[in-house]
Amino acid sequence: LVALEVNVSCPNLDDRSRMFGHSAESTVGVLREVAIHTDNVPIFVKLPPNAFDLAEIATAALGAGATGLTLVNTVPGLAIDAETRRPCLGAGGGGLSGPAIKPIALRAVWEVSRALPGVPIIGTGGVASGTDAVEMLLAGASAVGVGTATFREPSATLRIRRELERWCARRGVAAVSELVGRLEESR
Repeated sequence: LVALEVNVSCPNLDDRSRMFGHSAESTVGVLREVAIHTDNVPIFVKLPPNAFDLAEIATAALGAGATGLTLVNTVPGLAIDAETRRPCLGAGGGGLSGPAIKPIALRAVWEVSRALPGVPIIGTGGVASGTDAVEMLLAGASAVGVGTATFREPSATLRIRRELERWCARRGVAAVSELVGRLEESR
């Protein structure tokens, strides 16, 4: 086991109001319990995109033993199949993922990385191209996760890596670490 990701933010629950990741106290409780059962394994906590104060919850998670953060989980949403007149996501609603949530994920990564400089962050949410990966890195992610894109294209991660390498080569970027947190402020 290289690392453990603790998902405190899954919106695919019948009672979404009880999501651990919306409360610093609940997040700490979960992580303390997990830490008891893990020895020297890095723990990343996966946080929700829609918590009121994400930096506060991230700070609490790190204080409770998390090594790093995964930002972000899916966004609670509703998709409807008009033909069957039924919800497409479980429990009448559920987690919306893919390109639609990328701006939300970028904001979360940017805000938390500014509040907690140097904390390892895996940026996830809507990454479907090399340019998307560059944007996550610029926002402050130290690594990038790809999820939904692999549903349609199982080898998407390999394509995204090639696109990222080409992007860097065209711009003289020797290592992706040169991009981490290098988002320039707007004028």
